[in-house]
Amino acid sequence: MRISASARYLLVVCAAFGMLAGCLGGSQDGSFPTLPNSLQQQSASGLRAKNAQSGLPSATIFGPGKGKGMTYVAPLGTTTVYGYKRNNRTNQPPVCTVGPFGSVNGGIGVDQSGNLWVPDMGANPKTVTEYGSDCGAAKTVLSDPGDVGPDNVAFDTNGHVYVSNSFANSGGPGNILQYTGTSITETLSDPDIATPQGLAVDHRNNVWVSYRDPGSTGTYVAEFRRGNMPAKLFKNISLGFPGSLEFDRHQNLMGPNGNFSSLDIYAPPYTEKTPTTRLLLENGNVTDPSMCTLDPDQDKLYCTFGFFSLVNVFSYPGGKFLYTYNNGLSGLEPYGIANDPAPRN
Repeated sequence: MRISASARYLLVVCAAFGMLAGCLGGSQDGSFPTLPNSLQQQSASGLRAKNAQSGLPSATIFGPGKGKGMTYVAPLGTTTVYGYKRNNRTNQPPVCTVGPFGSVNGGIGVDQSGNLWVPDMGANPKTVTEYGSDCGAAKTVLSDPGDVGPDNVAFDTNGHVYVSNSFANSGGPGNILQYTGTSITETLSDPDIATPQGLAVDHRNNVWVSYRDPGSTGTYVAEFRRGNMPAKLFKNISLGFPGSLEFDRHQNLMGPNGNFSSLDIYAPPYTEKTPTTRLLLENGNVTDPSMCTLDPDQDKLYCTFGFFSLVNVFSYPGGKFLYTYNNGLSGLEPYGIANDPAPRN
């Protein structure tokens, strides 16, 4: 029987750091201003060069990046992030790459200036590095003191960068670090948040995180208002692992749920016990999305499917399968995905 991509992600992270026993347990616009209140299920079928002055890795360019039409894909545990033309209906190879890294952990992000941020859990010390658009040169480097991570990255409109660490130090509970420039200016944590993963920032600069609780009973969601403690827990929202998060322009909160091969969507105020809408993201036998992101117009949804080594593109909010590509991803497990320009919420 196939192990789901989300389960394998958890096993890879935990086994790599000798924490398997502690990790295992029970079990992002379309046309609508808000999603309907009743639960709806919709099925969609069917580099190497170094910068001489900074010593930082820069990009290898294979072709024109076209600037404002890129999709970045980060395979789990590899040394490279791949840049594709965002419209890739003809399954073209990547036009550029960013790297090398020690080990890319999946979660990547593009800020509103079009810069790509890549967490590197294999670096020593661990880092999150900013690159210019079109797989451009390395710019800012954030040093991360956590033992395990960094996992994901998100941005507010005040210039802060947020980074999640699934474990803090020596196996302790994880946290979310707020950076101002290159300095850590806030550490967000909560006793109930053992393993923070997915990150998203809403239009009010509230920071949202998906997490596993100390008993590892499930993946839930919490909010840090304006990036401050304490956390407000939303245990009514239950996602699959690793639980990437995103908001659309109507502030609907979205997260892939590998347990249902779906994108679960919760409308404000996020208090429903079941998703407002559950989009089934399937194409034949290709199921179990790893991570998803919207395009700038928010009428398409780009999702990685790690087990199948491909990216599928769906309509949003309808969830209709549009096309797939896998050129350059054979034998890899694509997880992290980000579009440039980034969708605005």
